[in-house]
Amino acid sequence: MTRLARALKWLWGTAWPLYGATVLVSNLLGAVAIMAFIHYLIPLPEGTNFGQSRFDVPSIGIFYVVFAVIVGAIATYYLFKPVLMWQRHPDEHDRNMVRNLVMRIPVYQAIIAGVVWLIGIAILTIVASSVSGRFAAVIFFATLLGGCAVVLLTYFEAQRLVRPVATQALARRFEDSTLEPPVSHRMRLTWLSTTAMPIIGIMLLLMGQSVGYFTDEPADILPAILALCVLALITGLLATTLLIMSVVDPIMELQDAINRVRRGENGVAVDIYDGSEVGVLQAGFNEMMRGLRERQRVRDIFGRYVGTEVASRALEERPTLGGEDRKVAVLFVDVIGSTTFAVHHTPEEVVTVLNEFFEHVVESVHEHRGIINKFQGDAALAVFGAPVSLSDATGAALATARDLQRRLKDSQLECGIGVATGNVVAGHIGGHDRFEYTVIGDAVNQAARLTELAKDTPGKTLTSASTLRDANEAEQARWTVLKSVELRGRQEMTQLARPIRPTLADRS
Repeated sequence: MTRLARALKWLWGTAWPLYGATVLVSNLLGAVAIMAFIHYLIPLPEGTNFGQSRFDVPSIGIFYVVFAVIVGAIATYYLFKPVLMWQRHPDEHDRNMVRNLVMRIPVYQAIIAGVVWLIGIAILTIVASSVSGRFAAVIFFATLLGGCAVVLLTYFEAQRLVRPVATQALARRFEDSTLEPPVSHRMRLTWLSTTAMPIIGIMLLLMGQSVGYFTDEPADILPAILALCVLALITGLLATTLLIMSVVDPIMELQDAINRVRRGENGVAVDIYDGSEVGVLQAGFNEMMRGLRERQRVRDIFGRYVGTEVASRALEERPTLGGEDRKVAVLFVDVIGSTTFAVHHTPEEVVTVLNEFFEHVVESVHEHRGIINKFQGDAALAVFGAPVSLSDATGAALATARDLQRRLKDSQLECGIGVATGNVVAGHIGGHDRFEYTVIGDAVNQAARLTELAKDTPGKTLTSASTLRDANEAEQARWTVLKSVELRGRQEMTQLARPIRPTLADRS
């Protein structure tokens, strides 16, 4: 396949053939309509027509139409050639240059059409001047007003048709709102092409009739006035529809995207294809969604380190050093014989088994609305009642301890579990540049001491009688009180308690 054949095949697969055909047909229809209006509807005096001209007007008209089509197509091609090449080889062209050119295609296309129309108006006016100055004035104003309306409609058509290409050019980011006329200017252009131009034409017809430019019968200009009224209705519908598309379409797309975000979707984005403030809104929405996704990513990663509750509070409030007095329940889990296990296994195996072990711990703690405050090597500290208050923090901690007994019974690792309740200081501890959320108090120490004893106790789970009394009655019924001991570092006796075997009710 030749290079030309490949280029034609690629070109036909894009939106450019439709774009070129639409712009060409609209301008040709506009030219035909204007000439038919002049020839059939303007009541010129007898002897005032192109037939009186010394030029072959039909031949000139046909020649100029062909000339205008060729020149317009060539000018359009060379002006937009970088865009065509960029679409075929995106990495070989400056994206900013292409973006600016793409967004100005409607304006440039209107300028090209305007130049072609001005040349045609000049030729027709010169031809008409060979008949009379009066005839030349009629031709000039009629073609000028009609040409302006066609050029403005060309702008709106080009803006609508270039949208797929603009979406490609602005796929990443857009911050410049000056690449296209703002919405207010588009509305003024719509009024100019659909209201002002026909009204000016009617005013000129009435003024021409009053000064004798046309026939002596005033009623003869009524068909021309009716035609201008019909033209205003048609162009008004067309231009207003195109204006609505340029403004309402992106608004509807934004509304749909917002509704999708409300339904929980976080990968939402809208196409950017407008070079005015509307495009800034589209880009702003996409930037906002990127920020939300990044914030959610930070929240997710942060939550994995410090717990979702702590992360949410830190993101919503500015964390400061210090803490508050809170009554909480503390659960301490410590692996038994981890040093011996590490000696007989590779580091990779140790990490894998520990991760599987702590996965059960994390799931159980979260299910009972607690947080994992920290991991300390082969141990974990869970807190219930801070930073989010719980109505029965002690009951939740004790239920978690019993649940962990069940979950970890088949694990390769054994562990001791201790639960204690008491007042602690819960808050951010450390320096201004580096701190963490933690709890400090006797309950933490007591839970750690209970864990040490639990390693040598059947069931390997212990709490104190005072902690047990703070739980709900249903949870108390699942524990049994043991002897009193003196915990390491404490000078008072602590009565122990451990879970009883599951009852028939529990099994059911």
